[in-house]
Amino acid sequence: MDFKGPPAQVDWQADPYWRKRRLTPLQLQVHDVRLEGWRLDVGPMLEMKEVLPSTFLPDLERRDELSDTIPLENATPNRGEQNRLKAIAAEFGWMNCLRGNDVQNTLFDPPEMRKCRWIHISSKFSDYLVGCLLGLSDWGQNPEGVMAAIHQLEHCIHQNERFSKHGRYFSPFVQELVEEHGEEVRGEGPLLLSVPFLDWTVEGSPPPLRFQIDPREGYQSSKSSSHMLRSILQHFYRLEDTTDREPQQVFTKHKPWSTDRNLDLKVRRWYGHYPTRLDVDELWVLVVDARHVVTFSSNQSWKSRWPPLQLSARIMEVSFRGIRNSFLSSADNQDYTANTHLIAALSGALGMLHRSFWPDITLCLSDRYASYLGHLQYRLHRSPSTKLVMDLLQVQEELNIVIQIMDQQMDLVDHLQDML
Repeated sequence: MDFKGPPAQVDWQADPYWRKRRLTPLQLQVHDVRLEGWRLDVGPMLEMKEVLPSTFLPDLERRDELSDTIPLENATPNRGEQNRLKAIAAEFGWMNCLRGNDVQNTLFDPPEMRKCRWIHISSKFSDYLVGCLLGLSDWGQNPEGVMAAIHQLEHCIHQNERFSKHGRYFSPFVQELVEEHGEEVRGEGPLLLSVPFLDWTVEGSPPPLRFQIDPREGYQSSKSSSHMLRSILQHFYRLEDTTDREPQQVFTKHKPWSTDRNLDLKVRRWYGHYPTRLDVDELWVLVVDARHVVTFSSNQSWKSRWPPLQLSARIMEVSFRGIRNSFLSSADNQDYTANTHLIAALSGALGMLHRSFWPDITLCLSDRYASYLGHLQYRLHRSPSTKLVMDLLQVQEELNIVIQIMDQQMDLVDHLQDML
């Protein structure tokens, strides 16, 4: 039996080609969903496996193939549009090497076949969306349809992108990118979704990131800026400076672990840090076709992957397994498409701080607010004061923002359900 050593270490920066690219395989988290026979007692099961960047080296030998062969004349007659497409293909065309058209049907199919490929990018520049759609689409089948989807995507970005004092953001939306599906099954064409979700962080500057995606991250520019992580107050007060009010956040003021040793140990064991601030992040989901899906969120790589506190780890380790075990474990129902993963990604993001989704969350969102409200009401009963009333109003204000975000999430899920 051949011994397989450790994966090869590749110095991507040594190649001038990758030094000039904003995205490289090293910065992507690529996951494949396949039927595997790892468990002898239960038979073939769907499993999700992260793919190492070094394994793409053979495929990346044809990294310039799309930019050299893209049928620009068939896609659009406009010369300026052709030049713009060529520039995007030169930047993101290598991603076409990550595409695969062969779908795994049985356990004995070759290892390069799979049910679905999921790519996660921990950065939120809106121009990544166009690059990923262009790079991962199948230009050999219907170039006019791909071009129409790119136009619809750009229109969707311009229509839903908003500006605030705290950076750009998307209003919540879900949009199919091709009006006429033709022979395609409805719901399996290109689709873009953006939804806000709540996440925890620490007070002040977060710990150092484990990796950086784009050197422009965090810098504001009129030409191209990322959608930055915002606090819950910055999310609501879009045109106001909330710096002086951030210390009044419920997550910042209320620290129940300071008087409960057992809770303190649980919080430190689960989070690794004390969750002392509530942030609002955005999840973007770009469904390219039935077998390829790309998700985007802010870079939270300072958090652990086990316990799964990063969004991508939460989706992989918890949401995917929950959906598989509940709905896809029977032998006659083991297909996993991009839309199935769209639901898994929404489950991971929208349930990030809710015990109703997963019982393993220590000190979840409702516990935090309920505990602080009980504490304030007890103090108000013992010693009434105007300051305590103002503190109660502050909690009510934050809860109203949380409720507004959750209403937006439920409306978007209802709309998505009607579409799919």
